[in-house]
Amino acid sequence: MPIDNEYVNLAFLLSAIAFLYLAIYAVIMPLLKHWAKKNPSAFNKLLVERHVASRLLQVIPATAFSTTVTRIFDAEGWIYDLCSRVANIWYTLLSFAIACSVLDVVEHFNGINERTMKRPLHGIFQAIKVALFCIAAIFIVSQVTDKSPVIIFSALGAMATVLMLIFKDSILGVVSGVQINISDLLRKGDWIEIERHHADGTVMDITLTSVKVRNWDNTISVIPAYDLITNSFRNWRGMQDSGARRIKRSLFIDQKSIRFLTPAEIESLSKIQILAPYLEKKTREIAGEPSKANLLGVDQGTLKPEMLNSRHLTNIGTFRAYCTAYLRSCGTIAQNLTLMTRQLEPTPQGLPLEIYAFTNTVVWEDYEGIQSDIFDHILAAMPEFGLELYQRH
Repeated sequence: MPIDNEYVNLAFLLSAIAFLYLAIYAVIMPLLKHWAKKNPSAFNKLLVERHVASRLLQVIPATAFSTTVTRIFDAEGWIYDLCSRVANIWYTLLSFAIACSVLDVVEHFNGINERTMKRPLHGIFQAIKVALFCIAAIFIVSQVTDKSPVIIFSALGAMATVLMLIFKDSILGVVSGVQINISDLLRKGDWIEIERHHADGTVMDITLTSVKVRNWDNTISVIPAYDLITNSFRNWRGMQDSGARRIKRSLFIDQKSIRFLTPAEIESLSKIQILAPYLEKKTREIAGEPSKANLLGVDQGTLKPEMLNSRHLTNIGTFRAYCTAYLRSCGTIAQNLTLMTRQLEPTPQGLPLEIYAFTNTVVWEDYEGIQSDIFDHILAAMPEFGLELYQRH
């Protein structure tokens, strides 16, 4: 039985395409990889590592296949029709693959660019790939079913409700990713805190549908992207960008230890260099008031009710001034930001004396060390003012 020429032509065509593929991956690609090693620029490596070069080279056999089909097969035959459809599908898949490789290259350079490296663009690139995949799938289905892409788009429009339910998270994720990027709510490397998800750590990645956070205990929390848009979370980026971190901690003073200072105590405390200007100022201020001279300090054994009509220095007020002066003398405290020692509302656990200041570093270990050093000193100095911490017995 004689062999149909079209079958012979098809066999030769497939053999030629196979030979082209063999030449590409056995000869050309190894040469390109060798060239990339000899010229180690980031772009050259990406051409190979992200498969841009190999996918662009595949255009050669695809074009050869498509061109040859139109010349050696009868336009009315089924082989021509089948090969034409295969060529169209091949071009569609190849276009999608090349587009994805180019997006990978763009995303890579975005990741190493100082201006954009922290921008959450990974989800945007994923969204573009999903959109390209959907378009490619529609064109492939149109080739397989011999239907116009317009008809398929119309059918998908009728199924939009069902598709929205199926791809709900993806759609919400895409929208949330765009909002996060445009509003600059979140970046890679940000320290965020989300109590409802027990997440407290650094943002590792922002994908199409989720945000990955490495917590301080090295556990990983994966949070839906749309949850960050619909609910609140704390981002510590502002603190990190400012270069200063707040200290806001209270000491609870035993209220029974609060009293007026005696003249001897005032004289003794005047020897503290950072406190001396405060005591000198207060001494002149109170001594200069009519009928209040020599009433700066009060001997607790001779305190009489009528003495309460005059102003006197207290141990808690002087200690508060000392804490502020001590903070002013610390080189680890940012002097250009809010700095104060204040009393809060008394509680059954004592009188809260709050230290409010900012360190000049945001490094966690350094911050904790500075804060601990400050409170170590303040706690050790407190007995010199006749004050005691409240402790439950």
